[in-house]
Amino acid sequence: MVTHKKIITICIATYMRPELLKNCLFSLTKIKVPDSYLPIIIVVDNDKLGSGKIAFDNIKNDFAVNCFYYIESERGISSARNNLLEKAILHKADLIGFIDDDEFAHENWLNNMVKGIDEYKVDIGAGPVIPTKKTSTPKNFKQDRKNKRGAVPRNIAAGNVMFTAGLIKNYSLRFDRYFDFMGGEDFDFFSKASQLGGSSAWIDDAVIFETITPDREKLKYILYRHFTGGINLIMRYRKNNSLVAAWFRYIPKTIGKLLSAFFSLIMGIIFLNKDNSKKGLIRLANGIGYLFGLTNIIIERYKY
Repeated sequence: MVTHKKIITICIATYMRPELLKNCLFSLTKIKVPDSYLPIIIVVDNDKLGSGKIAFDNIKNDFAVNCFYYIESERGISSARNNLLEKAILHKADLIGFIDDDEFAHENWLNNMVKGIDEYKVDIGAGPVIPTKKTSTPKNFKQDRKNKRGAVPRNIAAGNVMFTAGLIKNYSLRFDRYFDFMGGEDFDFFSKASQLGGSSAWIDDAVIFETITPDREKLKYILYRHFTGGINLIMRYRKNNSLVAAWFRYIPKTIGKLLSAFFSLIMGIIFLNKDNSKKGLIRLANGIGYLFGLTNIIIERYKY
């Protein structure tokens, strides 16, 4: 008797990071596949010149499953993710998973994610993304304990998530192009899914790793991330609320963040404490980001 297998599309958006993409794809050749499921790998390259094609071609024959490569010439992270959704539906997906091109999967990631979704009977499963300098699963790594297993995540990112295709087909959900170069499109997408009745759960053992390259360890990069993160938080709120409402909600928080930043900086200088100084700079960068968002000065993180 032939049993119909459910299809899981594992989706990767990429842009000009061929070596990281290759490592991501290599990890997916090693994952354990749950019974009664058939994975399909889909890569959408947001570089119209196809800079990820060689990396894809170098590894596609290592897969025991079908894998596909497409180009999305319309620049923007939402555009690339929406292309992935369209291709997932085209390939008759039952479940749609997302992993970023600078990440790689633990061999039990897929098994554990599917088990978790079945266990909690939810539409969306989200799991931890653990930073590492390595390009393969570390022998020892700290489990992410920020969320309790089975709990509803406050925010869901696209770096480690899996959801039912019904969310796309039944509600025509798409990533908002308002966030194309700003980021935060994933938080917005899954927030809308929740508002439409989509259920979610934290699957703590569905682990994915993020490769931290040397440039990301530099203080300049860290501060820029927190600065643009502050802008993004305000703009996500402003998308559905007035500027006046944003001011009432975030001005007190901005003042508190800036005061906390200055206090940490002063303590760091007085006691020559680098950790305090770094925390102060991060809070300062984040607080300035809040101010930029509240005064409509938008820095688009991904517009390069």
